[in-house]
Formats: sequence, C-alpha cells, structure tokens
Amino acid sequence: MSNPSFGPFDFEQLRKMLEQLGLGDVENLNLEDLMAKVQQMQASGGGHLFGMTPADRDPDAAWRTTLTAAKHLAAESGGDPTLRPEELSAIVDAERLAQSWLSPVTNFAETGRPARAVTKGAWLDHTGDGWRAVIEPIINGLADALQRGSVAEQDDQLQPLTQMMGPMMKQSASLIYRDRLKRELAKVAGDILTGTEIGFNLLGSSDVLMIPANVAQFTRDLDANDTDVTLYLLLREAARQRLFHAVGWLSPQLSALLAHYAREITIDFDAIAESLRPDNLEQFTMEDMVAVGEQVRGSFFQPASTQIQVEILERLELLLALVEGWVDHVAARASAPWMPNAPQLEEVLHRRRGSASPVTSVFTELLGLDLRPRLVRDAKNLWAAVEHDRGMEGRDAVWGHPDLLPSRQHLADPLSFTTADLGETVEEDDMDAELRRLLEGESGL
Repeated sequence: MSNPSFGPFDFEQLRKMLEQLGLGDVENLNLEDLMAKVQQMQASGGGHLFGMTPADRDPDAAWRTTLTAAKHLAAESGGDPTLRPEELSAIVDAERLAQSWLSPVTNFAETGRPARAVTKGAWLDHTGDGWRAVIEPIINGLADALQRGSVAEQDDQLQPLTQMMGPMMKQSASLIYRDRLKRELAKVAGDILTGTEIGFNLLGSSDVLMIPANVAQFTRDLDANDTDVTLYLLLREAARQRLFHAVGWLSPQLSALLAHYAREITIDFDAIAESLRPDNLEQFTMEDMVAVGEQVRGSFFQPASTQIQVEILERLELLLALVEGWVDHVAARASAPWMPNAPQLEEVLHRRRGSASPVTSVFTELLGLDLRPRLVRDAKNLWAAVEHDRGMEGRDAVWGHPDLLPSRQHLADPLSFTTADLGETVEEDDMDAELRRLLEGESGL
C-alpha cells in the first residue's frame, strides 16, 4: 500500500512508529503482512514487545507492583526504621495539646481520630488508593494520547492495525509512566513530614499522621527545638485535617480538578518516538523501557497551553492557596499565646514550600502541573481580614460552598471580599458546570 490517504502529520507519526518497532516501511506497507506480525506477537503474549509482564495487563497487580517498588526505593534511599514506642506516644501527646490550642480558634471540630506516627512505607500504604485515583486517569490519558499520536485512526484501511496496536501502545505508556511514578512516590515518601503536607488529602481518612524519620532529617540543621517543631507541624496537620473533615466538598473538588486536568494532558510524542528505536525488537527488555522513561523524563508532558488547562491550573492554585493560607492563619492564632517562636517556624515552612523539594514538585513531575505557593501569603492575609470583619464563625462559614470562596482578585484586595454581599449569587460558567457534573458522577469518572 503506497501513498496512504491521511494527513502528513499522521503519516509521519505512523512511519516513526513502524520504524521504531521494526515492523516495516510505510511506503511499502503490506497491511496483511503487518497484521500477521502483530497477531504473532499477541499470540506469544504480546508483552515481550516492551518487556512487559502479566502484571502490566492487570491494573490491580500493576498498581501493587508500583507501590511495592516505591516502598523499596524509599527504604533504600534513606532508611525506614521501625517506630519506637516512645515516638508513638510522643506524637499522640503532642497532637492532643495541639488540638486543645486549635479548638478556641476555629469553628471546625476535631475529627475524633487519634494521631499516629507512621513509617515512610506505611504512609505510601495509607495514601495508595488516593494516589491511584489521581494517577490512573493520567495514565489512561497518556495512553490515549500516545495511541492517537502513533496511529492514523481516520484512515479506514488502517483501522484493524489501530485496534491491534492500541493495547500495545497503551501498555508502553503505562510502563514508562509507572517507572517514573514509583521513583517520584519514593521521593515524596522520603520527604513528606505529615500526612497531608502536599495539600491534598489522599489518606481516605481524617487521621493526623506524622513521619518521624523525615521530621528528624528535616530538623537536623534547624536552629529550633525538635519538640517545638514536632508540635508546630502537628498543629498545622490537625488544622488541615479539621478543614478537610468539615468541608465535605473540598477533597472531591480537588480530585475533580485533577481528573479534569488529566483528560486534557498532551504528551511530547516526538521525545518518546526518538527514544523508542530498538535495534532488535525481540531483545527489547524492561531495562530498555526504563531507560526510555529516563530519557524522556524532562519532556514527557507538553506544558499547559490550552485555555481549559490554564483555567484548571489557576483554580487548583487558588484553592490550594486558600487551604494553606487558612492553615497558616489558624495555626498562627492557635500558637500565639503558647509558642513565641511560632513565627520563625512558619517562615521555615514558607521557605520549604518555595523550595524544589519532592513534596512541592511531585505534581509537576507526575502531571506537568506547576503549582506554585506564591498566593499563600495573600490568602493568609485575606483570612485574617475576613475574621476581623466577620469573626471566627463567619470566616469558617466561607467554606460552606465553593461559590462563597474568594477569587484571585480578592487575594490581591482582601477588603473587596470582606465588603462583598454575602447573598450575592455567582453565575456558573462552563468550568463550574463541568466540575459539578464530575462531582455528581454524571461524567462516569
């Protein structure tokens, strides 16, 4: 078959795919012979094409394998010592004290869940389902993008080839991404201090968790009392969990935004195509695929460029800033009578948020989603202004519905929010409507 009837972009992508897989020359393509080769691969298990195992075709097994690999990497990189009884009891006692400081300064009640000290591996176990809910839509989106970029679907003659090659391309995208995923999860597990420090509650519970091994590493070079640091971190974590627990729409809204962003992801197919050039198809192994993943590491995702992606990014930035700004404000109010060095500890955490640590860069690495903490200080000032104007109950009542939250413009001018009409209705735009459908389950996600 020569001069196939599809556009030049698709023709070029198909040519690259066939060459890199060693399946022939598109200029002299014999579709029947090509399909026979693909069927032969599938009959022999199909997995040898990209070094795959049966687990790669079982989503549950693939996820367990990825999580286990992340736990091993986390333990290898910095150790994951068993918790001592005194560590467990110290966390429980400190969290009780933190809760007693919080109750007078927020209308959100305690969750009723005891605090727990956990290992790095245990944190990965507790957040595994949460990560999976975030990650699998991304893997599916990447796989679909890779398939679309590799095969000219609109050409009727190539539809049988598309149907057969599709699963292979999806599996290759999944394998590349999951190799990257295990490494990023291991880094986060080795860096995160408390259960929800990343700003999202992926625990599936309202438990206040702390990772003592990471806290010990964090405080090693700080000019601060370790006990004070632990107490202040627990104070912030308890405040954040009170917020997530009391505001039922908050976590689903964050998850819906992430899922929506995942659907809009595009990938740098050329970066992958240039790397996938096995000299011998039969000898292309798991190690080869891992090497490909490392080669395209810095250019896997195309930057957010569509209007929808930019809107989602802005909404996520705003919502996360409002969460962290509220935590900053409430923790400062709670600690002021008891902890003179709390402002210094807050500044340490501000610098940590602004650094390129695994906790702050995980969503950049896994989603191409560049979430910056630049709005947090403005958000803290806004919550202080709202409390001054409306009192503690009025401040926390703002979380009663997404439409009541401040906008980005309000962060720049807090007085414009405090003087706004509380009964003012907000017109639903297209993005709001889409999020509402996601939250109501109408989209099938």
